[in-house]
Amino acid sequence: MDNRRAVAPVTAALLILAGATAGPALAAAPSAARPHPHARTLAATEPGAEDEAAERRRIVDRTTDALTTPKRFRLKRGGPVLRSVPGRPDRDTNYLGKGRSNANMNEYNDFARNPNARQWCGFFAAAMWGRRGVPADPGSSRAWRTGTGNRWHPYAADRLPQPGDVLMWAGRGTAGHVGVVAAVSGTRVTTVEGNTGYHNDSIARRHYEWTGAGPVLKDRTKTIQGFASRF
Repeated sequence: MDNRRAVAPVTAALLILAGATAGPALAAAPSAARPHPHARTLAATEPGAEDEAAERRRIVDRTTDALTTPKRFRLKRGGPVLRSVPGRPDRDTNYLGKGRSNANMNEYNDFARNPNARQWCGFFAAAMWGRRGVPADPGSSRAWRTGTGNRWHPYAADRLPQPGDVLMWAGRGTAGHVGVVAAVSGTRVTTVEGNTGYHNDSIARRHYEWTGAGPVLKDRTKTIQGFASRF
């Protein structure tokens, strides 16, 4: 057998293989997109990362459903169960009441049979989390800070929440308030909250700028203390 003839095709094959392997390495690497300096990211290679991302999407989807579909409420104990009309008085509101009533009795607080029923923002947040990983007393706004262990993150201007997290506000002598993060864009945080808005008896969309010492509520009495994560 002529060894020279055998070497030629083998050499050619090796050259082709080497070229195919080296080609991408020699190509210019694409420039990496720079994330917002305050954004927290979830690496797809981390254990459970896909499950967490999927659950965060489910939480956000629940907030959309809560804001845009009819929800059950009552105007008095034992009274008939009524359904809200989303989009009244505006598209960012789902009012669980009628006229000027402030009954605070709806499907989220078991029609006011729960403790702290009038502060149903916490029960609303618990429902958005699928009632998993919530504090022992979700009706207490402060429990979202004290009852979530190392999943609680005190407010810091350079640490933003992620969609699906729960923000908690408080002030001196005030009961507090919580809202579920629906979106984050730059330093703008969008929430969907219960027990707020129209007649203080609505589900409503809100926007906050995550800057300085922390966003404050409209009445200027409550400042964001931080946020709780389900993960």
